[in-house]
Amino acid sequence: MIRHRFIKLIPALLVAASFFAGCGRKESDAHKEGGHGHEEESPSGASFKPGKGVMLTEETRKILGLQTAEVTEQKLPAKLRFNVQIFGEAHRHELRAADHAGCDVHGSGYLSPAKAATVRAGLPVEVQTRSNGVFHGVVLDVHPELAIGESEVVIGVSNATTQIKSGEFLAASITLPRNDAVAVIPRSALLQTSEGMFVYAVNGDAFFRTAVKIGSEADGLVEITDGLLAGDAVATKPVETLYLIELRATKGGGHSH
Repeated sequence: MIRHRFIKLIPALLVAASFFAGCGRKESDAHKEGGHGHEEESPSGASFKPGKGVMLTEETRKILGLQTAEVTEQKLPAKLRFNVQIFGEAHRHELRAADHAGCDVHGSGYLSPAKAATVRAGLPVEVQTRSNGVFHGVVLDVHPELAIGESEVVIGVSNATTQIKSGEFLAASITLPRNDAVAVIPRSALLQTSEGMFVYAVNGDAFFRTAVKIGSEADGLVEITDGLLAGDAVATKPVETLYLIELRATKGGGHSH
């Protein structure tokens, strides 16, 4: 999976590398001409200015295949993600006969009491197998806070005995209904770094790296809980290249002023 993602990034990285190769030449020209008082554009058509962001010429935008999207408001379903362990019919919590109807695999996982309070029996669950298959099930029961400070959520999955085995730990998510619209952006606009989660927000003719906090994810969209408002615009491609341009300018002795 990591290798596949790296291969997809190679074209963007090569373009970014061509930008960086010419950074020093323009700066030396600026010194000769005494042009240090304003932002100089690199021969590659990419530049960076603190407080403003990454700037690209129109030609460079086309070469990079730059794409943007507006922050919209949608009723994105909320999803609680957690890990479940699959167990056989022998389990320390007895399930009601009705809970067994249509479910041939059962499992349980733990959520904080605050999150568990939003969960009820009957809510849909998705369980992802180790081979990336997805099985659909339901929440069967929610047990009160235990001694470990978490609440246990019991789930049931149908027609899964051939691919889900007792004792396995698998990723699961519970879909919660939501009545209010929230700010959302495409998942591709997110940039995850060691410093946190960011987007490149449109800032006039530039793209400014902006810290954001995220919530639920569904259908390729991500909820933004802090950092952006509906009507803002963000770059959705190529976010990694924009970051490389900024890093070169700020940490690699580039031509930012």
